[in-house]
Amino acid sequence: MTKPLHKIPVNLITGFLGVGKTTTLQNILQRKPAEERWAVIINEFGAVSIDHTPFAGADENGLVVKEVAGGCICCTANLPMQMTLTLVLRQVKPHRILVEPTGMGHPESILDMLQSRFLKDVLDIRATVCLVDPRQWAKEEYRTHETFIDQITLADVLIANKTDLAGEALTREFLEWGQALFPPKILLGAVTQGDIDPQWLDIEPFPQRKALYPQAHAHEHHHHHHDEQLPVPQVGKPLMCESHGLGRYSCGWVFSPEEVFDLHKLKTWLALLSQVERVKGAFRTGTDWVLLNAVRGEFSVEYLAYRRDSRVECIAANPLPWKTLEDGLKACILVQ
Repeated sequence: MTKPLHKIPVNLITGFLGVGKTTTLQNILQRKPAEERWAVIINEFGAVSIDHTPFAGADENGLVVKEVAGGCICCTANLPMQMTLTLVLRQVKPHRILVEPTGMGHPESILDMLQSRFLKDVLDIRATVCLVDPRQWAKEEYRTHETFIDQITLADVLIANKTDLAGEALTREFLEWGQALFPPKILLGAVTQGDIDPQWLDIEPFPQRKALYPQAHAHEHHHHHHDEQLPVPQVGKPLMCESHGLGRYSCGWVFSPEEVFDLHKLKTWLALLSQVERVKGAFRTGTDWVLLNAVRGEFSVEYLAYRRDSRVECIAANPLPWKTLEDGLKACILVQ
């Protein structure tokens, strides 16, 4: 049965911390039909948003990126998500919507909201895509984590990402495991650098997938102000914002746009963060601005059009001496 043409297709792009969701979105959007308007709704775990920075300047290309105010859009009372979605529908009138929850987010309540009686006649729910790093899947701490399990359970399209790093044998083992899941996945794939086929987005979802651990999203979470409400930081006085919830702790910093960082020193600083699970930051380095993305010792660098300020977020399983990390960051600033 053909779905009404007026409905707007919407996809969830899920996956645990550091699996490469933002890179995947970038690859998808590079192949967006030029004549279409797409909207991306991004939610991050911490108080300082980073994931929107790679999309700076994209509004000119039929793309609108919206951030949900700090916290977690999988919370039962996800009013910020509903408000953002309503704003997108009214103002943008997109041809497609992509939603990227935080890596610690549980997808079920988001899917429930998208299929609510208020939205079911407006949105056409398409495949939920879940990215998995096979190296995470191979570790017991991930395979027993309720949210990690349910991200996989609720996926229609299950993709092994970073297969160049995971290796052929582990990737094959993960895919064989995925083939035995029930209800079955509509599509299993393996990619590098999040290079998925955009046609996978239009796959029809499997009806009535159910979470194994629906209570996983009934969590305590420390909500905070959206970072657009934060004052502009002064030189030498970065803003520091802490957050916690879902079994993780984070701290973010925002630096004055006048401060310039030494890229080599930043890489050295990253290499020393053995207890930090995930680090992501946008930095001014001379005439260039770069995005640094680090997951347990592995990091990548890409250049940005973003020019607002320098900002970074660290996520860890336990509280850390954040002031010591801040001192390390300040030591990476060039003396002017």
